[in-house]
Amino acid sequence: MSYSELLPANRAVLFANLGQALLNGEKFPGVFDSAADISPRCYAAKLNQLAESVRKKADKPLLELIRESGVFLPWEVRFIQFGLATLRIAEVFARLCDYYVLIGRSSRQLSAWVAGSWLLACFTLAYLMYFFGFGAQASWMSLGSGAALMVVGIGVGVRLAPTLLGNWVAPDSRFWNQASRLPQIRSLVVARSVYQYLLNLGLCVQAGMDLPRTLGVCAKSEPVDWLRQRYHLVAASVGKGMNLSKAFLESGVLSETRITAHPEQSKGKPARLWDPGIIEVVRQSFDEQLRYASKALPLLLLAPLAVVWLVMAFSVG
Repeated sequence: MSYSELLPANRAVLFANLGQALLNGEKFPGVFDSAADISPRCYAAKLNQLAESVRKKADKPLLELIRESGVFLPWEVRFIQFGLATLRIAEVFARLCDYYVLIGRSSRQLSAWVAGSWLLACFTLAYLMYFFGFGAQASWMSLGSGAALMVVGIGVGVRLAPTLLGNWVAPDSRFWNQASRLPQIRSLVVARSVYQYLLNLGLCVQAGMDLPRTLGVCAKSEPVDWLRQRYHLVAASVGKGMNLSKAFLESGVLSETRITAHPEQSKGKPARLWDPGIIEVVRQSFDEQLRYASKALPLLLLAPLAVVWLVMAFSVG
């Protein structure tokens, strides 16, 4: 996908328009036609092609056509599959929109920091070429090479931008999988997962689904492998007769994130996992941790550059 297609603001508008089309009474494939008309231009062609595919290939499952369209990310397709299974697709589009609103707040700040860090890195490399070239009495040549290197570096940064952004916005990306080895990032990953899992539980209950099917469908919608396995364990435990709240606590998911809400107590009374109060606490926790990560991660990029500049400063001195 292009950078513009991955921008959280654009994706939030896309899912808002898809959900609104359904609420307005549109059916598939008309939903895609309506969204194509009012969504950011980067989606128009693919949405129109998807709508045409649904018309021409009526015998092919809608989910398969959605997956092949190139409009949606793999983790989004999991949520759409959940929405189709529960007949709550409009609510799922709304919650995907909400996710991109949350991730968008942090991505703007993170993008600015990463772009600045990349430019500083390019400048540092260019300066190093000049610095060492000066010692070899080839300052003009090294200066030209350094400038060329900086231009190339900026070009590389532009090419890498979609990949970097895609890794940030997709919860099942390689970046989040690797970064979750850090306790702070792991807590963020789990907070996002618990928030969406509890929302899905609520949707299944609203749809009148029985508990065993609810837990199975909710587990399948989780994009991160190891968390999906935990939720399947919850489903298995409940299938053996364990209370849902107890099974959820014993899964160890909550112990890996900083969330203060307790799923069994709410003002002294038993609370359901999908109660709005609990979900809102988890949402706030995810938002706060996301903002913290967007401020802390750039420091990891700047640290090596700071070391290089310190070494050069001592060398000159």
